[in-house]
Amino acid sequence: MNRCVRSLSLALLLAAGLGGCKFVETSELVAAAEAAKAAKARPQTSAGEWTGRVLPHMRQTAVPIATLAAALAGDGPEGAGMRYGHREGGEGTPFSYVVRVEGTIVEANTQSRAATAGVDTDGDGAADATLQLGPVIRGTAIRDVLPFVSFTDFENQIEFARIGKALNQEAYDTVLERLPREALVGASVTAIGAVTVRKADETLLVTPVEITIEAAS
Repeated sequence: MNRCVRSLSLALLLAAGLGGCKFVETSELVAAAEAAKAAKARPQTSAGEWTGRVLPHMRQTAVPIATLAAALAGDGPEGAGMRYGHREGGEGTPFSYVVRVEGTIVEANTQSRAATAGVDTDGDGAADATLQLGPVIRGTAIRDVLPFVSFTDFENQIEFARIGKALNQEAYDTVLERLPREALVGASVTAIGAVTVRKADETLLVTPVEITIEAAS
């Protein structure tokens, strides 16, 4: 039972033992409990936090995706991570990175709720990175790349997971939801986003926090 609901339950118990208290309709209690549950289920990332902390950090630390790819190929995930990445856990946990992606969309999957677009960044015609378009966004790369979001700041793993989902939702609500979904192949794209890398040769799955798409001329 979460803290808000516990407080509500305690208040009801106290009210039941006091004469002359205002009778509260069951529907009101249910509505209050649901509101508390919803608030707890989705921690809020305020506009001030998103624009004042998250976006400035991402803009300042983004590395070109070609730079990251070269580091991964040359130094492996651990070496690349020490130079360009961030990880919340200790040795053995994957690094996350802020990357800048520029190129041409060469493939798009917009039928799925976990929509994606593959981007060719080096002109060889093959996708070097995959951008998540949502509304379903996999992983917690945005959360995991932020040095000011730490597991120790949360009560437990469940709450830490919820802030990851909240950040993904913020990216979708403020950036990804309004993107065009038709005729993406051939369009030019520029994006800044987060990616978690576990293996040096994996396709980079990037969650954008800023993105611009220009249709092919």
